[in-house]
Amino acid sequence: MDDTTGVGQRVAALRKLLGLKQHQLATAAHMSMSLVKKVEAGHAPASPAFTAACAKALGVEVTALTGQPYEELTVDTGQDRAGIPELRRALDSHEDPRLDGPVWDTARLRAALDEGEALRRRSRYTLMTERLPLLLQHLYANLNEASGTTATEEAHTLLHDAYSLVAAATYLFGYLDLTSLARDRMGHAARRSGDPLRVAVARFSRSTLQLFRGDYDLGMRNVDRALALAGEQGTPEALSVVAQLHLRQAIFEARRGNGRDADSHVDEARDIVSRGVPVAPYFQFASNRANVEIHSVAVPVEMLDGTTAVARAERTHLPLDDLGEDATRIGHHHIDVARAWVLHGNREKALQSLHTARAISPQQTRYHPAVRETLHAIAAADRRATDSLAGFARWAGVKV
Repeated sequence: MDDTTGVGQRVAALRKLLGLKQHQLATAAHMSMSLVKKVEAGHAPASPAFTAACAKALGVEVTALTGQPYEELTVDTGQDRAGIPELRRALDSHEDPRLDGPVWDTARLRAALDEGEALRRRSRYTLMTERLPLLLQHLYANLNEASGTTATEEAHTLLHDAYSLVAAATYLFGYLDLTSLARDRMGHAARRSGDPLRVAVARFSRSTLQLFRGDYDLGMRNVDRALALAGEQGTPEALSVVAQLHLRQAIFEARRGNGRDADSHVDEARDIVSRGVPVAPYFQFASNRANVEIHSVAVPVEMLDGTTAVARAERTHLPLDDLGEDATRIGHHHIDVARAWVLHGNREKALQSLHTARAISPQQTRYHPAVRETLHAIAAADRRATDSLAGFARWAGVKV
């Protein structure tokens, strides 16, 4: 199977290879047999929860079912991810940085990091990835120079933010071994930064992979510890972190099938941001009303309740001044809305939402597993592929 194959086809192939019947897989994955049948036949998109549960039941990594990192994507020709090999080498040189010139000073390092976060928010992942290797070399050299001085905490603070950017880029492109490494190093840097809130932020970041892999109990305990740590601080920045952590718990609860608890976490976050807190005290944070409503839509999508998700989405009008230039977050929302329309049975609206996501955040849309599953579901429901569907699928490297 190449990377244009859907999750359902991969699940069916691996299930048969292991000699399992559909009902046996359904039992092992704690899913209904009807859902397994629909996904394998391509009549229903594989949700992240379904994919993670099947991966556990089949004894494989989730990426064995999603096909990431889509190395065979012909539409890419390597350009989107051209910076990944050099980024991998830079991460390996953390104890032995190599520079041809003097180490950048703290102000220049901070400016470069802020530029990287701005690129992430605008969904400019290729350019961000290309810039990260040199930045990491300077940060490693800066840490070496600061060792044993009062500047050590600042050096670790800068590294914490750099690893946040590395994690974002590698997660989007599907190189999850590098994502895991970056998030481990985030935690290491956070504990040496002198800022307890960064430890909570690192735990939040780590929970992303736990969510992806379906390690819900572990992930929720991790977020609970982060909530306790942030709650002890009592600052406006801490409240902002708490709001973001409640939104993460909402998605965990939704994937576990606990809609009421998920909505309660969304309500907690809504109450916090209504009081006025710093929107983005740390990279990849958005503790504001728009992000709360985005998560309000995401909860029923994760629970496969398209009707509720569509109704909430139609009541949600994203104010761009609230989200700033966060194309990544807005694009992800439209990917979720596309999933909702598929679940609701409106393939035309689903495709429209995907086109909107592509216009706002093209790289994220091309590499997001949910987009590929949505395209497979649209095509399976109507084999008379429209020019619009066929063109979008070619752009995304998906066979329909």
